[in-house]
Order: sequence, then C-alpha cells, then structure tokens
Amino acid sequence: MNSPLSLYLHFPYCWSKCHYCAFNSIRYDKPQSLRFLSALKTEIARYGRLPAIQGRRLSTIFMGGGTPSIFSAGRVLEVLDRCREHFDFSDDIEITMEANPGTVDLKKLTALRRGGINRLSMGVQSFRDDELAALGRAHGSRVAREAYRTAREAGFQNINLDFIYALPDQRLEDWAGTLDEAIGLGPEHLSAYALTIEEGTRFGSDHENGLLVLPDEERQLRFDELTQAKLSNSGYMRYEVSNYARPGYACRHNLGYWSQHDYLGLGPGAHSYLGDRRFSKLEDIDAYIENVASGGEAIDGSEPIGPTLACREAVIFGLRKTEGIRLDEIRRRYPPADPDRLRRKFEQWSRDALMILDLPHVRLSPKGLRLWDRIAEELIAEP
Repeated sequence: MNSPLSLYLHFPYCWSKCHYCAFNSIRYDKPQSLRFLSALKTEIARYGRLPAIQGRRLSTIFMGGGTPSIFSAGRVLEVLDRCREHFDFSDDIEITMEANPGTVDLKKLTALRRGGINRLSMGVQSFRDDELAALGRAHGSRVAREAYRTAREAGFQNINLDFIYALPDQRLEDWAGTLDEAIGLGPEHLSAYALTIEEGTRFGSDHENGLLVLPDEERQLRFDELTQAKLSNSGYMRYEVSNYARPGYACRHNLGYWSQHDYLGLGPGAHSYLGDRRFSKLEDIDAYIENVASGGEAIDGSEPIGPTLACREAVIFGLRKTEGIRLDEIRRRYPPADPDRLRRKFEQWSRDALMILDLPHVRLSPKGLRLWDRIAEELIAEP
C-alpha cells in the first residue's frame, strides 16, 4: 500500500472580508459559487483517476476557505460524496470543516455530522464584542457561544476554536478572559494565533499609514507566555507553534503539512505537495472555473522539490512542532545535508535561549516558538 494522502478543498467565499485576512476569499456570489462547486467536483473526479493517486488512501480531508459553512449542508455533502466516489478513505479518516459562527444552525450542523464530517473548526477569534468589531468579524460573542453549544448538540465531539491575540491596544487581562471562557467551554482543540500584518489587507494598509501599531516583541511574548501557561494548566498540550490540544486530538491534517506528508489541494488558490513537486491553482475564481471547464488543470505555478529544498523545509517546518527534529533523522533522509553546520547554528540559538539541545534531538524553546518566523527566515538565508 502506498503512503497516505491528505486532501485540502478551498471554498473561497465569505459574507465579508475580515480586516486581517489575506486568504484567497471574496464576498459570496451565488451564481458564481454554483459554477465553482461544479468545477471543484470536476477536479475531484479527475485527480482521483490519476496514477499517482491510485492505491493511496485519504487519511485526512480539510475543507477550508473562505467559509465552507456559507454553503448549505447539502452542497457541502455533495462535494464530500464526490470525494468518496473517486478516492479511497482510511477507516479512521479525519474530515474537518471550517465554520464561522454566524453561518450555522442545528439543522445544518446535524446534517453535516451525519454526512461524515467529524471535526469542526470554528473561527471565534475573541469573546469580546469590541475586539470582534475591530477585527471586522461578522459575528458577536453571543452568536459564537450559541454556535459552539449548537455544534455539541449536533453531535460533534471534536471541535477546534480559533482565536487571535496581541491585538493593538489589547490588554493582557482581556485576553486572559477570552482564554478562560474558551477553556470553560471545553473544546478538544484550541488554535491561538498572534496577529500578523499581511499585505493587501485593511490592517496592512492601516499599518503602512501609521494608523495601526502592534504590541512590541516583549509584550507579544507576554501574551504568548500567558497563553501557554493557561492552556497547559488546563490540560491542553502545545504541539505546534499556534496549536493546543487535549491528548489524542492534535489536528492530523495540519501535522501532515509540518511533517512533509503528501497533500493535494483543490479549489482556487489551493496548494499541493505531491511526490517531488509543489504546485498551486489559479487564484482568480472565474479563471479557475473556466480553465477546469475547458479540461485544464488550472495550474498557476509549479516547482520541483529537490533534496536541498526538501531538507531545508524538513528542518524549518519540523521546528514548528514542539517535539522538534532529530539531526540523525535529517542525515538519514537527506544524505547531502550538513548536520554539523546546522548544529553550530542551533548552538548559537541555544545560547540565546531560543532552542533546547538534547542531541541529536533539537527543539525550540517557548520563546523560540514565538519567534519561529524569524528563525525560519534565517534558515532560508543559510547557504
């Protein structure tokens, strides 16, 4: 049996664009959305027939966006049924769907759960209405609480809640309050992301014009320390830079990304890592639909993944996980690698309290995890 495979399906529609969001999404357009769904189902059928896919079982499916839950349960399950028709599913497949609180009700969530979706990821972001308004979210805190309770009533036993912290002018005690409420609800998984400024977003424009200032690095570290302390004391294990889970509930789909497992991405702007090649789909939705309808692959860019790049990414993405990497494993998988050179770099970071060395095992410290982006940039710049 060939190695397992993950599938990502991108649904590019939202009711409105959040101020921080740089994902490939637009305001919902029903006529276009129906053409998109047809194109997505066409792609699923085509890729399921490829020789590179045959004999491989899907271990995870992730429906992201955008807001997949903007569609009716029937539309979403039609897409999932198309996957069943053309791919083999593992017996314990993890099927995640992202949902925004204002787009779900008991009838929809019950149908989705009965239709096979067994993990729900809800974009809450905050339990404070003033923070939700500042972020440009379309829901309020009351709606978020009701959506969570409804998901439980619908039968979901594996729920993730997404949150954003280190907002401009955010007080530590306000973030602590959101964390306490999230912990009190008892989800199996929590994602906590420090706010980052992305080009092309409203926050990006405000930041460029001096209208939005993020907390400095020291204050961001205090937010991160608070997050780690509260969640770990409540039974949530930090297993990746921004993700915490109760035992047995780490997101298998996302772990596959950081472990360099093969994944196929379908839908406008989706990315794939398959074999020794990385490729992405056209981001423009109309162009994607037209290309697929004419028999094309809707490929926007493609590059081979040689051993040097694969080795670099194994180190960079492996360090996102709290378990870190093993230098002897890197040497085994990538014989041309230079673990001694890496070790010297890591020893420098160890002296800066960014890294914990237990050679051949290497992992980032809590401070290092918070500064993963900077560490990744340095590794990318390494010869």
